[in-house]
Amino acid sequence: MKISISKTSVIGPTHSDLNIPNQDAVKCRKSNGRWAVAVADGMGSRDLSHIGSKLATRLAVTSCLAKPEDISDKELITYIYKKWLSELKVKNIEPNDAVTTLMVAWGNSKGEYRFIQLGDGVICNSTTNHSISNDDLFSNETTGLGLSKKFSDWRIGRGRLNRTNGGLILMTDGISEDIEDHLGFCYALVTRAQSVSPRATKKNLKGLLHNWPTPHHTDDKTIAMVLINE
Repeated sequence: MKISISKTSVIGPTHSDLNIPNQDAVKCRKSNGRWAVAVADGMGSRDLSHIGSKLATRLAVTSCLAKPEDISDKELITYIYKKWLSELKVKNIEPNDAVTTLMVAWGNSKGEYRFIQLGDGVICNSTTNHSISNDDLFSNETTGLGLSKKFSDWRIGRGRLNRTNGGLILMTDGISEDIEDHLGFCYALVTRAQSVSPRATKKNLKGLLHNWPTPHHTDDKTIAMVLINE
């Protein structure tokens, strides 16, 4: 099974007008039949959250591909968090100044994947919203690296890409909060992407975010799509 990953991040109009950096970040990589993608949203009230989000996505992707596929969720999360804190310390940055959400998905060429999520945003395919459970009508409360102290703050799980769901999407709340039907949104994007090249998919995603239809939207917007090409 061939896996492709498309990603894009667009700075919010307000941040652009005020010359504030895009506080979202996205990173992906494929290696030796495995893949990983991470999306993060730096907390706007923290001065260095754009550094925290970029650092988190880089460390998450690197860690997921370097560690054994069967590593426990808790061990992986602990490793990523400690590396994040350690690298911030080297940069002389306080964690509280670089708070960021983090969503990560990683898997193999069989379509099997795992995910972890801390804070807002949505991970979903066209049949399952991984960020909302049956007994939880809302996604995670606002938290993130630099704030969270409990493993229970993380949402964890696994799934499998197949012909029915077609792909997996990770999106920050700058997108997800403006959408009522996350599964329908995912289905539409995945279906369109299956008929065009990865380059065209990235162009389409960037065009969608640049021309976001919600009036007066201000937030940065970041999305990543994992697609199966059988």
